[in-house]
Parts: sequence; structure tokens; C-alpha cells
Amino acid sequence: MTGSSPRPAGPVRPDAESALGAARIEALLDARSRALAERGRAPAETRARRRVLLCRLGPERFGLPLGAVAEVAPYRACTPVPGAPPALLGLSGRGGALLSVIDLATVLNLPAPASDGPAHLVVLRRESPRIGLRVERALAVLDALVEDSPAPPGRPISGHARAGAEDAEGFALLDLQALLQPFLGAAPRA
Repeated sequence: MTGSSPRPAGPVRPDAESALGAARIEALLDARSRALAERGRAPAETRARRRVLLCRLGPERFGLPLGAVAEVAPYRACTPVPGAPPALLGLSGRGGALLSVIDLATVLNLPAPASDGPAHLVVLRRESPRIGLRVERALAVLDALVEDSPAPPGRPISGHARAGAEDAEGFALLDLQALLQPFLGAAPRA
């Protein structure tokens, strides 16, 4: 048997090597091995995630960008400011500095929570002016799954997200710059 090629182990169809080259067979076996290794794993989530503080106002839920939140504290009554817009509840002392307290429900045209009920104050991470948002309840910090949906025009909402795959209704993501703009006046020119 001089000059003949070595025979592979096992049965071989006479036309197998001509139909599939050695490289193609190797690629098919590698792909099958990868598919078997992936079996049983949860599919990777492809949507963008955003870290948010999830808050509730009545039946509605809203996400605030976590990077913009300095702290969450129990809400305390504050000192009213004469002539202030209805959404500005007043001023409060926090950490040795004055804090303007804005009612998020009023800004979003939602029914105001009971004034005597428990509420939270979400203090925003900003120097001047210092601002806190009154919410009915701060619920959780989570990595929200951001939906591909356009933001509604004329509202301080940047999009929609879900707490996870099991969250059927989801919640709105707030655009803090648009939300605070009426209270901050015109932006300084560069």
C-alpha cells in the first residue's frame, strides 16, 4: 500500500471528503460544540440599562437618574415662599444649607399625595441652587432596561424603562434638565 493516504477511523462515505473538506468539518464541529455549551444559559439582554432611583407618585412610577441623586430622606414640612409657583413647596434646611423643595406630582400634573401622609425627599446632586423633589415613595435603586420608544413631546420625560422582563407596565424616565428648567430660568450663555 505504498503511496496511499491513511484511512480515517470509522465508516466513511466514499463521497464525504469531496463534499465537505476537513476545514469545513472542523468548523461545523466547533459550531456544534459552542451551541451545546450555550444550551441552558439565559439569553443575554441586548437592551441598554440605566441605573435609576425608582419613585412612586400615586399609581405612577418614575425613574430618576441615580447619578443625579445625592440622598433620600423622609420628607419634612418646609417654609413656604410667598409668590412662588405652586410646585415650589418652599425652603428647607438640609446639611447646613437651604434646599428648594419641589413637588414632583405638581410639576407632572398628577394628583398631589396626601399632605399628611408619609413622603420622601430626593435631594439632587447639584450645588446651586440646591433642590429636593418631594415624592410619595422612593422604592428602589435598580438597573432599568431602557425601551426604544420616543419621549412624549412637551413632558420632562426622556424615555421608558422596565425594572426587568417581568415588569409588564414599566415606568417613565425623567429628564431632570427639562423638569427643572422652569425653576432655574434661562441657561447661562457660553
